[in-house]
Amino acid sequence: MQIIPQALFPSMVWTTLFDDREAFNASLLQRALELRQRDPAGVQNTNIHGWQSLNILQELPEFNDINLRILQICDRIGESLNFRPGMQFLLQSWLNISPPGASNKLHFHANCHFSGVYYISLKAPECGSIYFRDPRVASRMLTYPVDKVSDFTAEEIRMRPEEGRIYVFPGWLEHGVEENTSDRDRIGISFNVLAAPQGS
Repeated sequence: MQIIPQALFPSMVWTTLFDDREAFNASLLQRALELRQRDPAGVQNTNIHGWQSLNILQELPEFNDINLRILQICDRIGESLNFRPGMQFLLQSWLNISPPGASNKLHFHANCHFSGVYYISLKAPECGSIYFRDPRVASRMLTYPVDKVSDFTAEEIRMRPEEGRIYVFPGWLEHGVEENTSDRDRIGISFNVLAAPQGS
């Protein structure tokens, strides 16, 4: 008897590592630190003991290069999901600087198709993992009696960040970032992307 599994309603996380990350991040890091210097107060959203900029990176010419890469990646993901042709991708992006002891609480992003983060600078593995919560709320009524957790039975899945890697996921997928226990800031750019018809 053959038992065939079929994955229904999978929760996707797309990731890629930039080939030119060393030079790209060196330049991006300088611009990130200058932005914080211009607005040392920042804003308080999901960050705990960290600094976050306003959602304005998409409006700043000095961040055009990373914004363009984010949009290109989301466009390719949209193609793989059979998005209708002629869609425009609307971006909001912001900077997160998490010093030692900082974290980002569990949350999701409303009113966008994709969310994500690009990591500019960190010290792995102590910088803290990004983690994702199983969106199947009913699955938490009864857990599976397993010796080893799998992607199907886990309540949360962790991924270890690395410099130059971008993570993209559905805006509805709950996520957070563990406490930074290293001796260095964890610096990244977070974003939301909405696919909309041209002219809307």
